[in-house]
Amino acid sequence: MASIRSSLSLLLACLVQGIEYHAEHRAEIHTPLMRQKKTLNQIRYHRGPRDSVIEYEIGAHAQHVTQDAPLSVTTPLQDMSSEYIGYIGVGTGSDGKAQFKARVVFDTGSTNLWVASVLCHGCNSAGEGGLYDPEKSVSQEQFVGHTADIDITFGTGELKGPLHVDTYRVGPMAVKQQPFAMIREMTGSVFSSFPFEGILGLAFPSLSFGGIEPFFDRVIKQKLLKNNEFAFYLNVDSKKPSALLWGGIDKDLYEGKIAMVPVSQPHYWAMDLVDFRIGNKSYIRGRDGELIKYLIVDSGTTYFTAPESIFSSVLEEFPDAHCKEVEGYPPMTFVLKADGGTFDLEVTQETYMVGETGGYCQPAFMKLDVSRQWGPAMLLGEVFMRHFFTVFHRGSGDPKHAKIGFAPAKIGATPKSTEETEKEDSSGSSFVQDLSEPETQKLMRRAPVTQHTPL
Repeated sequence: MASIRSSLSLLLACLVQGIEYHAEHRAEIHTPLMRQKKTLNQIRYHRGPRDSVIEYEIGAHAQHVTQDAPLSVTTPLQDMSSEYIGYIGVGTGSDGKAQFKARVVFDTGSTNLWVASVLCHGCNSAGEGGLYDPEKSVSQEQFVGHTADIDITFGTGELKGPLHVDTYRVGPMAVKQQPFAMIREMTGSVFSSFPFEGILGLAFPSLSFGGIEPFFDRVIKQKLLKNNEFAFYLNVDSKKPSALLWGGIDKDLYEGKIAMVPVSQPHYWAMDLVDFRIGNKSYIRGRDGELIKYLIVDSGTTYFTAPESIFSSVLEEFPDAHCKEVEGYPPMTFVLKADGGTFDLEVTQETYMVGETGGYCQPAFMKLDVSRQWGPAMLLGEVFMRHFFTVFHRGSGDPKHAKIGFAPAKIGATPKSTEETEKEDSSGSSFVQDLSEPETQKLMRRAPVTQHTPL
């Protein structure tokens, strides 16, 4: 990818006094993320009506539950041009280390966990140690409760497998007795299309299938972090590393302060959307007259999304064109409900227009209707998160206390490793401040870049 420099103006503006800013405590663990190049084809997922099954649509979609039946899960995955993945450890070998190191997608739009296992004869893996093998793990346990297989249906295939329990490891953090799904059967080209071995969902308990306690809730319960939060830095420059930070932040990865916005519907990471504007024109109300209520941040989605009721109107504002011709496109502004007032999250065309071959740009938007129970909503995906350092804060652990933090990402920065952070911490440096400290800063500006990011 070409290097990114020169003039981008993404603004985070507070319209009222008293906006809450992040305390800037340093991250305890850094998980390196790799960017996988793929095709521009999108895998379409579906689910048809079934009798006597429990069906969940994981991601920004509805849940429908029929009790006393086998468990069926539909997981939306976008096979776009890239996916950020990182390694986790599953199980415990005889040497005390992870029995299987799997490449996973860290997904804030779902809560389920699954991993490729030796039960699956059609699964291939580039992970260390082959595939997950419960017989080789000294920490594995049988799942007590639901005995039927999980059924995951994709547009290009289907995965099935039983629930199991073992230790999940992220860096030095070991989450004990974590329930997850092992892959037993695979049909279609799921794993050939997606070069990873699992998903680690980071949404809220209400989204979890079968009432299983999610990974990050177990992190909170087991008191594995001093601060119950994680943050994404997705590097625009594909030649440089990205990172998922646990327990805090890295001040070298963003500009200005991190503004914190409350989560209003802790099922997804959803905030109240007061208004959505393109330039000075509001699109908060669709053609059907219904208001768009929420803005969801979903690391498992590539593009921005809009409901069908406004999708065509949005695209009319952002026609495909040569990248030099889109510089005058108006900014998008998401007006969010904040403590005591509203907060403007402004995104310019340098972010929402993405480059293609030949110097042409297209809007990074896809049509998506979130179910009525959790919508109508818009989503901010990977394209947005490449330009904004994003914090997912759980506070005391109660979902009602959750917040999302935004600051302009520092383009082309290099995340620290966990070892570098530990070395710095031992030197006595500190960035801690009170979250309630008065703050008068009203504006945070974006580091400049020169051209549109290709997918």
